[in-house]
Amino acid sequence: MKTDLKAFTILEVLMNIVIMSIIIGMVYFVYSSFSKQISFYRMDVEEENALNSFYLRLKTDFFQTDKIIGSTKSFEAIMYDNTKIFYKVEKGYLYRIQNGNRDSLKIKKLDVSSKPHPGIQEKLIEKVRLTTILFDTPLELTFAKGYPNVIEYKMDYGN
Repeated sequence: MKTDLKAFTILEVLMNIVIMSIIIGMVYFVYSSFSKQISFYRMDVEEENALNSFYLRLKTDFFQTDKIIGSTKSFEAIMYDNTKIFYKVEKGYLYRIQNGNRDSLKIKKLDVSSKPHPGIQEKLIEKVRLTTILFDTPLELTFAKGYPNVIEYKMDYGN
């Protein structure tokens, strides 16, 4: 009686193991490359979101404030209802402090343009230009505050 049974030889088993290990290695390489790209993308999105959030807050503060007073190291935005938002520069960061909440942005350079106000001892800040890093590239942001012409006149009322 003749049977047509085929048996695997040791060589065939080794070839199957080699082929499977190559396939598994390729799948692992594709998976690790994909996960690394996703990780880099996530970090870029987080960096961009942090910058956009701080940019929007600073832009809104400049638009909604009555006046901004201070110097190059710290300034405060005073709203129309007399609430205050403090900004200060420390160790390469610009900090925004409001009602106990603190937000920060890493900066390389901060330029503040101001003019003296005749009615108060502080200087009114007209423009803030800051340089920060986004995706390893310097990015310059400029914020300006316009004041009504009434502020520029001396109001001594004949005294």
